[in-house]
Amino acid sequence: MEFHIRTTQQVESVCGNDNRVQVDPMTSQPYNWICFLSIVTHDGKRYIASGFKINLPESDCIAVVTSGHCTYIDGHYAKSISVTFPAQGTITVYAKDLYASPEYVASQDPNYDYGLIVLPGDTCGFGWSSIIPDTELANLNVTNCGYPGDKPRATMWITGGPITNCTPNKIYYMNDTYGGESGSPVYAWYQGYWTVVGVHSQGGCPNSAVRFTPDMIMRFYQRMNALNSVTIQSVHFPHVYLRCDGNGVVKPVGPGGGKVNCQYTPPKSYEQFHIYPIAMKPSIAPLSTFPVLILSATWNNVYIRMDGSGMTKPNGGGGGTVNCQYGGRTYERFYYRQEKNKTFSFRSMKFPHCYLRLDGTGVTTHTGPGGGTVNCQYYEDPEKPLPDNVWETFYIS
Repeated sequence: MEFHIRTTQQVESVCGNDNRVQVDPMTSQPYNWICFLSIVTHDGKRYIASGFKINLPESDCIAVVTSGHCTYIDGHYAKSISVTFPAQGTITVYAKDLYASPEYVASQDPNYDYGLIVLPGDTCGFGWSSIIPDTELANLNVTNCGYPGDKPRATMWITGGPITNCTPNKIYYMNDTYGGESGSPVYAWYQGYWTVVGVHSQGGCPNSAVRFTPDMIMRFYQRMNALNSVTIQSVHFPHVYLRCDGNGVVKPVGPGGGKVNCQYTPPKSYEQFHIYPIAMKPSIAPLSTFPVLILSATWNNVYIRMDGSGMTKPNGGGGGTVNCQYGGRTYERFYYRQEKNKTFSFRSMKFPHCYLRLDGTGVTTHTGPGGGTVNCQYYEDPEKPLPDNVWETFYIS
């Protein structure tokens, strides 16, 4: 016999009248991205839950998001989880393909009750966002959709309503849910696509989801071995690379710290970065521009930071400040866009007219402290593709 998983928090909560509606058929998007989970624990108990796949470019497998209490149960990873998407066969995976956040594994912290199931196949699924501000989340209408245990087995049910409250790690709503829907997506129609903002985890009226965050996404990439190290090479100065020295950057400070400048080939450890998305359109959408963080591959939790204050027009020598920050917040977010000839640009989300600029003048040999200048450049029309061979375009390799 199968049961839904009970945590220390209530998970089955129909709030007042039951407004859930069955989804039938389940084969259209986004419903065919939501899966039924049949779980066997390390000691043979059987449970049901829900999950959903998200679009994670650069990964070579399928990321199925669920709750941490669905992958890690009673102090152990599940013995097996059978994953069934609508109108598809069942795939059974084992503990080696499961993940729960370290905070949940250590203490079952409900703020970090999220997990991952790694399946073979090409990445596809929901769009998602980890950066929608609280002001936009407030009263945003969200949908809950999963496989509740009080309905016929493996049938999908949907309901919706506004977000009533949010914290840095949680989202709250009065949408009706029931056990078995743990791990289901909480999503909204946002910027033209169905976009996941959280993973349903707890009941209690209000019911709640763990909010998508940049740290969660980074951990998913790490678990899927897809957080690749890359170099950022200037197009205009073809032997010159972006360099990050995060020495002393061990906590967040307002103006940032460390040093970001240039280094001549060959690129070494200070010239290695992880570029990973913090919001993504669904796999069915065209992909050309998306928000990212640029994380040093050498310095722990150190990100590239841009301050474009005072930049109001193009300047031959650029301006503003590019340095380091501990942790990725607003000044560390960039729009990552493919330009011509397989080159890329980085435009600040906080200062939307300002692009990352590299001046490698005089950088002709590899030196310990690096050289040149990395700062900002202002463009009147920030949406327009950049010209060829400008100081604001880069090769990523």
